[in-house]
Amino acid sequence: MIDHYHHHAEKMLAQMPKGVFITAKAGDTTNTMTIAWGHIGVIWGKPIFIAYVRYSRYTYDVLNQAKDFTINVPAEGELKEALSIAGTKSGRDIDKYAAANLTLVPAHATDTPIIKECPLNYECVIRYRQTMEPALIDEDITARYYPNHDTHIMFFGEIVHISHA
Repeated sequence: MIDHYHHHAEKMLAQMPKGVFITAKAGDTTNTMTIAWGHIGVIWGKPIFIAYVRYSRYTYDVLNQAKDFTINVPAEGELKEALSIAGTKSGRDIDKYAAANLTLVPAHATDTPIIKECPLNYECVIRYRQTMEPALIDEDITARYYPNHDTHIMFFGEIVHISHA
């Protein structure tokens, strides 16, 4: 898998600032959210995707109970409205899949499904969680991104399968 993940990393990283979907499933609950922060690389000799999610997000509640997640990458310039809905509406309040016209389909290696409309999907098993230490964040970054002290938790997911169209 290490040799395989980097072939698609360029597409994923190009789309990341415009938004990708993170999906998590815990029990009977599945939720998707738009993220624009993430890292991909090798840690512990494994391909890893690191997702950043704020504690205040419903997705955090689901991820914190999940054992895996998927990263679903739209084709360039596609699914802009769905990314907006998934990034601004809460799964606590609406059915995001119906609102955004997204279809969940079974993944190959994780319990968490993938999004059918996305041509590139990373299936990740959570190997580590790390809270951000607010006292260690540069003051300029804190002022810009954390004025309400709502920091992120990082979810380190081993990429165990990649599907692509």
